Amino acid sequence: MSAKKVSLPSNHVELYVKSGWDGQSYGACPFCQRFYMILDLKAQEGTLTYKVITVNPARPTADVKSYAHKLPVLKHGDEVIMDSDEMVQYIDDNFPYPDLRYSNRKAHTVCLDVFSKFNFFIKNVSHTSEPLLKELHQIDSFMKSAGTKFLCSDELTHLDCLMLPKLHHARVASQAFKDFEIPSNMTGLLHLLRNAYSNETFRKTCPSDQEIVHHWSTKRETTPLPKSKQRFYMLEGSPVYSMDLGQANGNGCTVL
Repeated sequence: MSAKKVSLPSNHVELYVKSGWDGQSYGACPFCQRFYMILDLKAQEGTLTYKVITVNPARPTADVKSYAHKLPVLKHGDEVIMDSDEMVQYIDDNFPYPDLRYSNRKAHTVCLDVFSKFNFFIKNVSHTSEPLLKELHQIDSFMKSAGTKFLCSDELTHLDCLMLPKLHHARVASQAFKDFEIPSNMTGLLHLLRNAYSNETFRKTCPSDQEIVHHWSTKRETTPLPKSKQRFYMLEGSPVYSMDLGQANGNGCTVL
């Protein structure tokens, strides 16, 4: 006799994300963290329940093999959604509360290019930090005039879920691989990051520094991690989460 299929509640969704270095633990994909944050915020105030399932793209199980290289993926009943824009729309349509939508076009615009400039910097397409600094300065200037905790308001919105994981990756990876630190005079940007780091949802969904460094180490163009830092970022050690903007890094230097 075959086992009965257990049906999940209609308000339950599953989020498939990239696994970490060991193929099982939670990995450091900023796009995956974005949807982890969205689901966690929706679950706190709405009726949604969710489960995060890690997938090893190199060794996917048969049931996820067809979309193992398109992560993150959202599954709700028989619905499987792989496009990021469609995922956002689907979640908002089916679980409208809390409302994470935003209408601040200026906030949206100042964030458009920072992640691509970080990619150019970490992969040596840009040989100086100037293009990245220019984009960070735009966000910094915007936040100094915004008077809000986050990009659009004092509450997290879809824009924060999109950008805060990317900004955290840029900060952690740039310091690890390039000894680049966010200038201390960028008080608006640091204000945004401090508020992110004190937010329960961001902290819950944030990968460790080791996983972030591993994530970028696996990309061919990334600058090799200096030998002096390899011990500090050992994957087998205790997870490190550098959310104190005044704490020291592996070289004893202050990370801003």
